[in-house]
Amino acid sequence: MRIGKALGSSLLLSMAVFAQPSEEIKQLREEMEVLKEELRRLRLEISMPEVKVYEKYSGLGPAASKALLNPKGVSIGGYGEIPLEYNPDRRPRTEFDTYRVILYLGYAFDEKLKFNSEIEFEHVDELAVEFAFLDYRFKKELGLRGGLLMIPIGIVNEVHEPPTFMPVNRPYLERNLIPTLWRENGVGIYGSVGNFSYNAYIINGMSTRNAGKFKNSAPLYGLRQQGKEAASDSPAFAGRVEYSLPKGALISASVVITGVQDKNGDTLGRIDVFSPKFEWQYAGFDIRALGFLASVEGAEKITSSLRSGGAGDAVFPESMRGFYVQVAYNVLRFTDIEQELYLFGLFEYINTHADVPANYSKPAGSELNIYNFGISYKPHPLIALKADYVREDYGDGKEDQDIYRTAITWMF
Repeated sequence: MRIGKALGSSLLLSMAVFAQPSEEIKQLREEMEVLKEELRRLRLEISMPEVKVYEKYSGLGPAASKALLNPKGVSIGGYGEIPLEYNPDRRPRTEFDTYRVILYLGYAFDEKLKFNSEIEFEHVDELAVEFAFLDYRFKKELGLRGGLLMIPIGIVNEVHEPPTFMPVNRPYLERNLIPTLWRENGVGIYGSVGNFSYNAYIINGMSTRNAGKFKNSAPLYGLRQQGKEAASDSPAFAGRVEYSLPKGALISASVVITGVQDKNGDTLGRIDVFSPKFEWQYAGFDIRALGFLASVEGAEKITSSLRSGGAGDAVFPESMRGFYVQVAYNVLRFTDIEQELYLFGLFEYINTHADVPANYSKPAGSELNIYNFGISYKPHPLIALKADYVREDYGDGKEDQDIYRTAITWMF
C-alpha cells in the first residue's frame, strides 16, 4: 500500500513538473502575441502617424498640409467633388460630373525634410500632377521649397479643397483671371516672423506654345506651362506677404512678374499681376474679398503669336481687372447641433479685356457681373453638401445665363 501511495505521489509530482513548463510556454506565447501586435501598431504609427487635418501650413489647404505637418513617414490625404449643374439655356440642360478625385501623397524623411504631392483625376479619366515638391524647414522663419509649386496668389489657388470655399465651383475670378490651379516649376523660400508670413519663388515664365488651349474668357489660362518641359529662358517671380490681424482676420498681397515667350523661346512681352485679399472667419461669419489687376507689355506681339499658333480669334489684353466679395454666416451657430449650415452671397466683377491692343476689338463676354447665392451644409468638418444659384450678367450684349448647381464634396 505504501509503495502504491509512493508511486501515485511520484506520478502526480511528475505530471505537475511536466505541466508547469507547458503552462509557462502557453503564457509566453500569449505574451509574445501581445508584443507582436503592439510592435505592429507602433510600426504603423511610425510610418503613418495620426496627423491633424484642420491646420494649414505655409498657405496650403488643410488636407494638402498633412505631409508637411507629419513628423515622419508616409501621409495620405485627398479631396473630391461631384457637382450637378442645370442650365436652361444649354443643351443638354443638366450635367452630372465626377469632376475631381484627388490624392495627396507625402513623405517625411525627418522632422525638417518633407515631400508633398497632389495627383488629380479630373472628369474620371484625365490625370494630372497639380504639385510635387521637396520642402526643408530650417526654422519657423525660413523654409526652402523646390519642384512643381503652387503660385501663392488668390484665396483658392492654394487652399482649393472644396469644403473650404462656399460656392459649388471656385469663384469665377479665380478661374477666369487667376488660372487655377496655377502651378509652375521653381524654387523659393517661405516663413513667418511674428504676425507676418511670406512666400517668394523664382519660377518658369509663361509661353504661347500651347496656343490651341487659349481662351479669350481666361487669358492667362492658355499661357501656363504647368511644369511640362517648361521654356524657362524668361523666368518669373511670384511672391506674397500676409499679416494676421486680431480675431482671425488676415490681409495679404500677391505679386507675379512673368515674361512671355513664343515656341522658339523668344521674349514677346511681360505681365505684371497684383492681387490683394482679405479673409475673416469669426463668430459664425466667413467674409472674403479678393482683387486682381494685371498690366501687359507686348500684348500685340502675344496676340500675333497666339493667332499664328492656332488660336485664330485670340485677343490678348493690355490690362485685366476684377474683384469679388463674399459674406457667409453659419445659421446653426447658436444651436446644440454640432454641424454647420452656411448661407452665403457672393458678388464678382470681371473684366478680362479692360484694354486691348490697337486695331483689335474686345471679345464678347469680356465684362461680367456674377451674382451667386446658396448654402453649404457641413454634417462633418471635412464634408460639404452645397447648392447655389448663379446669375451671369454680361455688359456687352452676350446672352446672360441662369445656372443652378449642387454638389457633394469632401476632403481628408
